[in-house]
Amino acid sequence: MRIVNLNFAYGDNKIFEDLNLDMPTGGVTCIMGGSGAGKTTLLNCISRQLQYDGNIVYDKEEASFAYVFQQPRLIPSITVEDNIKFVLPSTLDKEQVGQRVGDIIDKLQINECRKSYPKNISGGQAGRVALARALVTDCDILLLDEPFKGLDVKLKKDILNLLIPLIEQKSVVFVTHDVEEALAIADRVYVFERKENASVTVKGQIDIEQNQVDRDIYGEELNQKRKEIYELLS
Repeated sequence: MRIVNLNFAYGDNKIFEDLNLDMPTGGVTCIMGGSGAGKTTLLNCISRQLQYDGNIVYDKEEASFAYVFQQPRLIPSITVEDNIKFVLPSTLDKEQVGQRVGDIIDKLQINECRKSYPKNISGGQAGRVALARALVTDCDILLLDEPFKGLDVKLKKDILNLLIPLIEQKSVVFVTHDVEEALAIADRVYVFERKENASVTVKGQIDIEQNQVDRDIYGEELNQKRKEIYELLS
């Protein structure tokens, strides 16, 4: 996926001016930067929720999207299982729906809460349900807007370990403030900066070549990447 000369403003408040990004096909691009640096706005442009000038070139002509927000946004009046079913097209028959939902529930290890209502599950479970609801559609492009915000370190690590095998061949754009999350999952990291009354600039791009499945985020190579990211964020 490529962002080509993207321009967007909220009224007179210009966010992007001729922004260009190259995002690896079938890979994970992390977007980092301070508050107000246009990270969520970029996701909303990619998912066509905002009208912009310029061009976004998708990996497929008819690309499908799934979006996971900072809050799980589960429907409180229906069970976990029905929250996941809710996004599936009506063209699927009962057996197809059951197979898809059961498969993603197993892979994200939320079988124990599938019949529970959202108010009765933990934050970590709710995060996995939100991911399940996004991934059950077999989307081409997965947009993640700080989906693990507020979770403790162990929960984040556990969910990332479950997520990584499920996103192979998908193009993922992952907004995060957490350097450790980026190091665990990214193929490419962009650091955004936006100064007052100015449009977004890209402070730097960092590529990570290690495979996510057996990546050593505390090894020498990624410790150097960690240092580079923190320098760009400072």
